[in-house]
Amino acid sequence: MRYTSTRADLDCGFSQVVASGLAPEGGLYLPKEWPRLSSADLAALASGSYGDTLQHVGTLFADGEVSADSWGRIAEKALAGFRHPAIAPLNQLGPKQWLLELYHGPTLSFKDYGLQPYRSFWQSYRP
Repeated sequence: MRYTSTRADLDCGFSQVVASGLAPEGGLYLPKEWPRLSSADLAALASGSYGDTLQHVGTLFADGEVSADSWGRIAEKALAGFRHPAIAPLNQLGPKQWLLELYHGPTLSFKDYGLQPYRSFWQSYRP
């Protein structure tokens, strides 16, 4: 997968994107083309665990730069500090009301869902 920037026409890979955070001119990185998921892919993700989803999506966005096995280890390490077995439990409050709990991470913040995989990635993998 190749990435570009919101402020310039760049062409870079996953490792460069993760290593730099922001694009050189201060823009945000975006995939040049978004991965496509089939109905079967979506069904498999819906029936899998949060870690399975993290592994699958990470593999899509790394596009061969990081193996699926490595993403599995990254996901396992990233989610080890979460306090709920479902990682992000969804609770029904009423007939059409649901609450997604995003406070079960190590810092009790929704930001853990993005930062813990990033932290685990850098502890487990060096480009």
